[in-house]
Amino acid sequence: MKKTLRYNYRLNPTPEQEAKLVEFGATARGIWNLLLSENMRRYGFDKTFLFYNDMVSLLKEIKPFEEFTWIKSFDSAAAQQVARDLETAMKNAFSKGRLQRFPKHKISYKKKKLHNDSFRAVNNSNCIRIENGTISIPKVGKVPIILHRELASKIKTVTVQFRHGKWECSITQEVECKTAKQVLKNITGFDINSKQTVVGSNGYVADNPKFLTQSKTKLNQLQRQLARRTKGSNRWHKTKQRINKLHGKISRQRLDFAHKISRQITNENDILVFEDLNVKAMQKFNGSMVADNVMALITQLSKYKTELEGKLYHEIGRFEKSTGICAECGQHHVLTLNDRNFTCKACEVYQSRDLSAAKSIAKTGELNLIAAGIVARVAPTSQQKSAIKTKVFELSKFAVGTEKKEVA
Repeated sequence: MKKTLRYNYRLNPTPEQEAKLVEFGATARGIWNLLLSENMRRYGFDKTFLFYNDMVSLLKEIKPFEEFTWIKSFDSAAAQQVARDLETAMKNAFSKGRLQRFPKHKISYKKKKLHNDSFRAVNNSNCIRIENGTISIPKVGKVPIILHRELASKIKTVTVQFRHGKWECSITQEVECKTAKQVLKNITGFDINSKQTVVGSNGYVADNPKFLTQSKTKLNQLQRQLARRTKGSNRWHKTKQRINKLHGKISRQRLDFAHKISRQITNENDILVFEDLNVKAMQKFNGSMVADNVMALITQLSKYKTELEGKLYHEIGRFEKSTGICAECGQHHVLTLNDRNFTCKACEVYQSRDLSAAKSIAKTGELNLIAAGIVARVAPTSQQKSAIKTKVFELSKFAVGTEKKEVA
């Protein structure tokens, strides 16, 4: 089984190459606005839309005209990717399962004063390759790249974008997943809360570093400085770029922390059980706290990492109760957000709220997996006569068969 992954690298283009990248980003934005305007005009005329094949044909037809010579200098495969993105955006806007609005026109650099346009190039006939510390981008040339990690496989696409004051390229590759492990030696439940980022049923705790709080003083200083500037002046734009760079630093710190935590818990456990949290609803309650705790990001990263390692990832139902359940006897308790520890009414055991919730998640996930026939509980031969037995599971043949059918 193969999985498409995305790897980000920093670029160091020359001034000539940087001007070309800015031009190509603006061209991709212009093609998006052109095709979107044509779709809106077509819908107003006969209530129909142009889709991918129609938009690609339209681009070929208008290239010979003098007004559209700027499209000729752009990579044709990258222009087709813009049409594909627009088709996806329009389909998502009309699908019932997604709460997404109809696509809008993209704003030019003159209005927003930020070079954050992007374009995506496709690796046709090995036109994109990395050689001698440079990456070859069609119609741009060999751009110096900071290759901090080796490529996993052949390059599929490259997305170039200017973010937070730096040029970056995002490379997609197909990575082969490891064979599913037939013997799973342990199962661990993880509780994600506001105080600690992750609390495991095995006693693992990862405290929330609160990167936004660490940079809050500097951020408030820059925001007050921005308020004193004349809007639209050079100093106003410089201060705004400094704020943008600081937000980019916070974002990278969060992503790095989430990658490290998800990698650690994936390496140490064979079966990972999480809660299906409604993060969007939690952000309405306290958005900055939820975003600073990278709740949703850790579960997403842990999920794909377990698939790559051939391990098992499971989420219990959103409405399954986990908080306030005694880890010893299973007695239910009603707790407030201020109650971080509690004493069980039945067995009188003093315990941590988060640790008991993690143990409850692990127990619920184990029952769900066994009931679904995905895993089967077994006892290793070395522990047959031992008083203390470790939980060991086998991946059932039924589960392997269903996975193959879903992939096919």
